[in-house]
Amino acid sequence: MRKSIIESYEDSVGKIPITPMINVALLLVLFFMMTAPAIFMSGINVKNPTLVKGISATDDTELKVNIYIDSKNQLYLNNRLISREEFPDRVAELLGRSVSRIVVVSAYPSIPIQEVVTVLDISKQKGALKLVLLRRKE
Repeated sequence: MRKSIIESYEDSVGKIPITPMINVALLLVLFFMMTAPAIFMSGINVKNPTLVKGISATDDTELKVNIYIDSKNQLYLNNRLISREEFPDRVAELLGRSVSRIVVVSAYPSIPIQEVVTVLDISKQKGALKLVLLRRKE
């Protein structure tokens, strides 16, 4: 006995292969799980200032790069006022003469965090090996 077209259609509707769709869904989940940490990874590592150790009397001869952002959003490089235009060149010059290439950044508490991150980013681009972020009291 021959099946009609309607009967053969009803038999095939209930038998959709879902295994390939499950495989694709699992592959997508794995892909997003593996790439998510790379999306949120930052190029700047910040450690707690209490963990910064090792400053001794012999380090006084080392050239240090201290950056301070005051309440008027002005930059001070080693306690001297500097313009934002000449800041990258001066930091590169100081880091070129420094052995340890440590940059210490502190800012007035009301300064937006983006300003501090920009200074950290410029310092890292100009050759800083270690970045230290200090909190200043008002």
